[in-house]
Amino acid sequence: MKNLELTTKEAVSYLKENVKIHDKLEISYNRIFAEGEVLNVDFSEYFGKPGFKLLLSLDESALGATIEIDVYEVEEDIIEFIHYPKNGEDVEVSVI
Repeated sequence: MKNLELTTKEAVSYLKENVKIHDKLEISYNRIFAEGEVLNVDFSEYFGKPGFKLLLSLDESALGATIEIDVYEVEEDIIEFIHYPKNGEDVEVSVI
């Protein structure tokens, strides 16, 4: 597993450039921990501003819950994440 220490902006860039649909992601931000499969990555424009949202299917949920994370909205609150790409090396990122 590759370990990276990135600034907030670098961590968001990593997510934007490397996370793909069907990858697994464990992410901690603010007081939230979510892990699951990435169902969608959305770069649509919202209210005239660029957007970046991740839709995750939470693992081991009896209800089959999904959550949408507005990455730009929680950007300053991201603590760490582990990216498990479908094809490739796992990457653990700590935000400094």
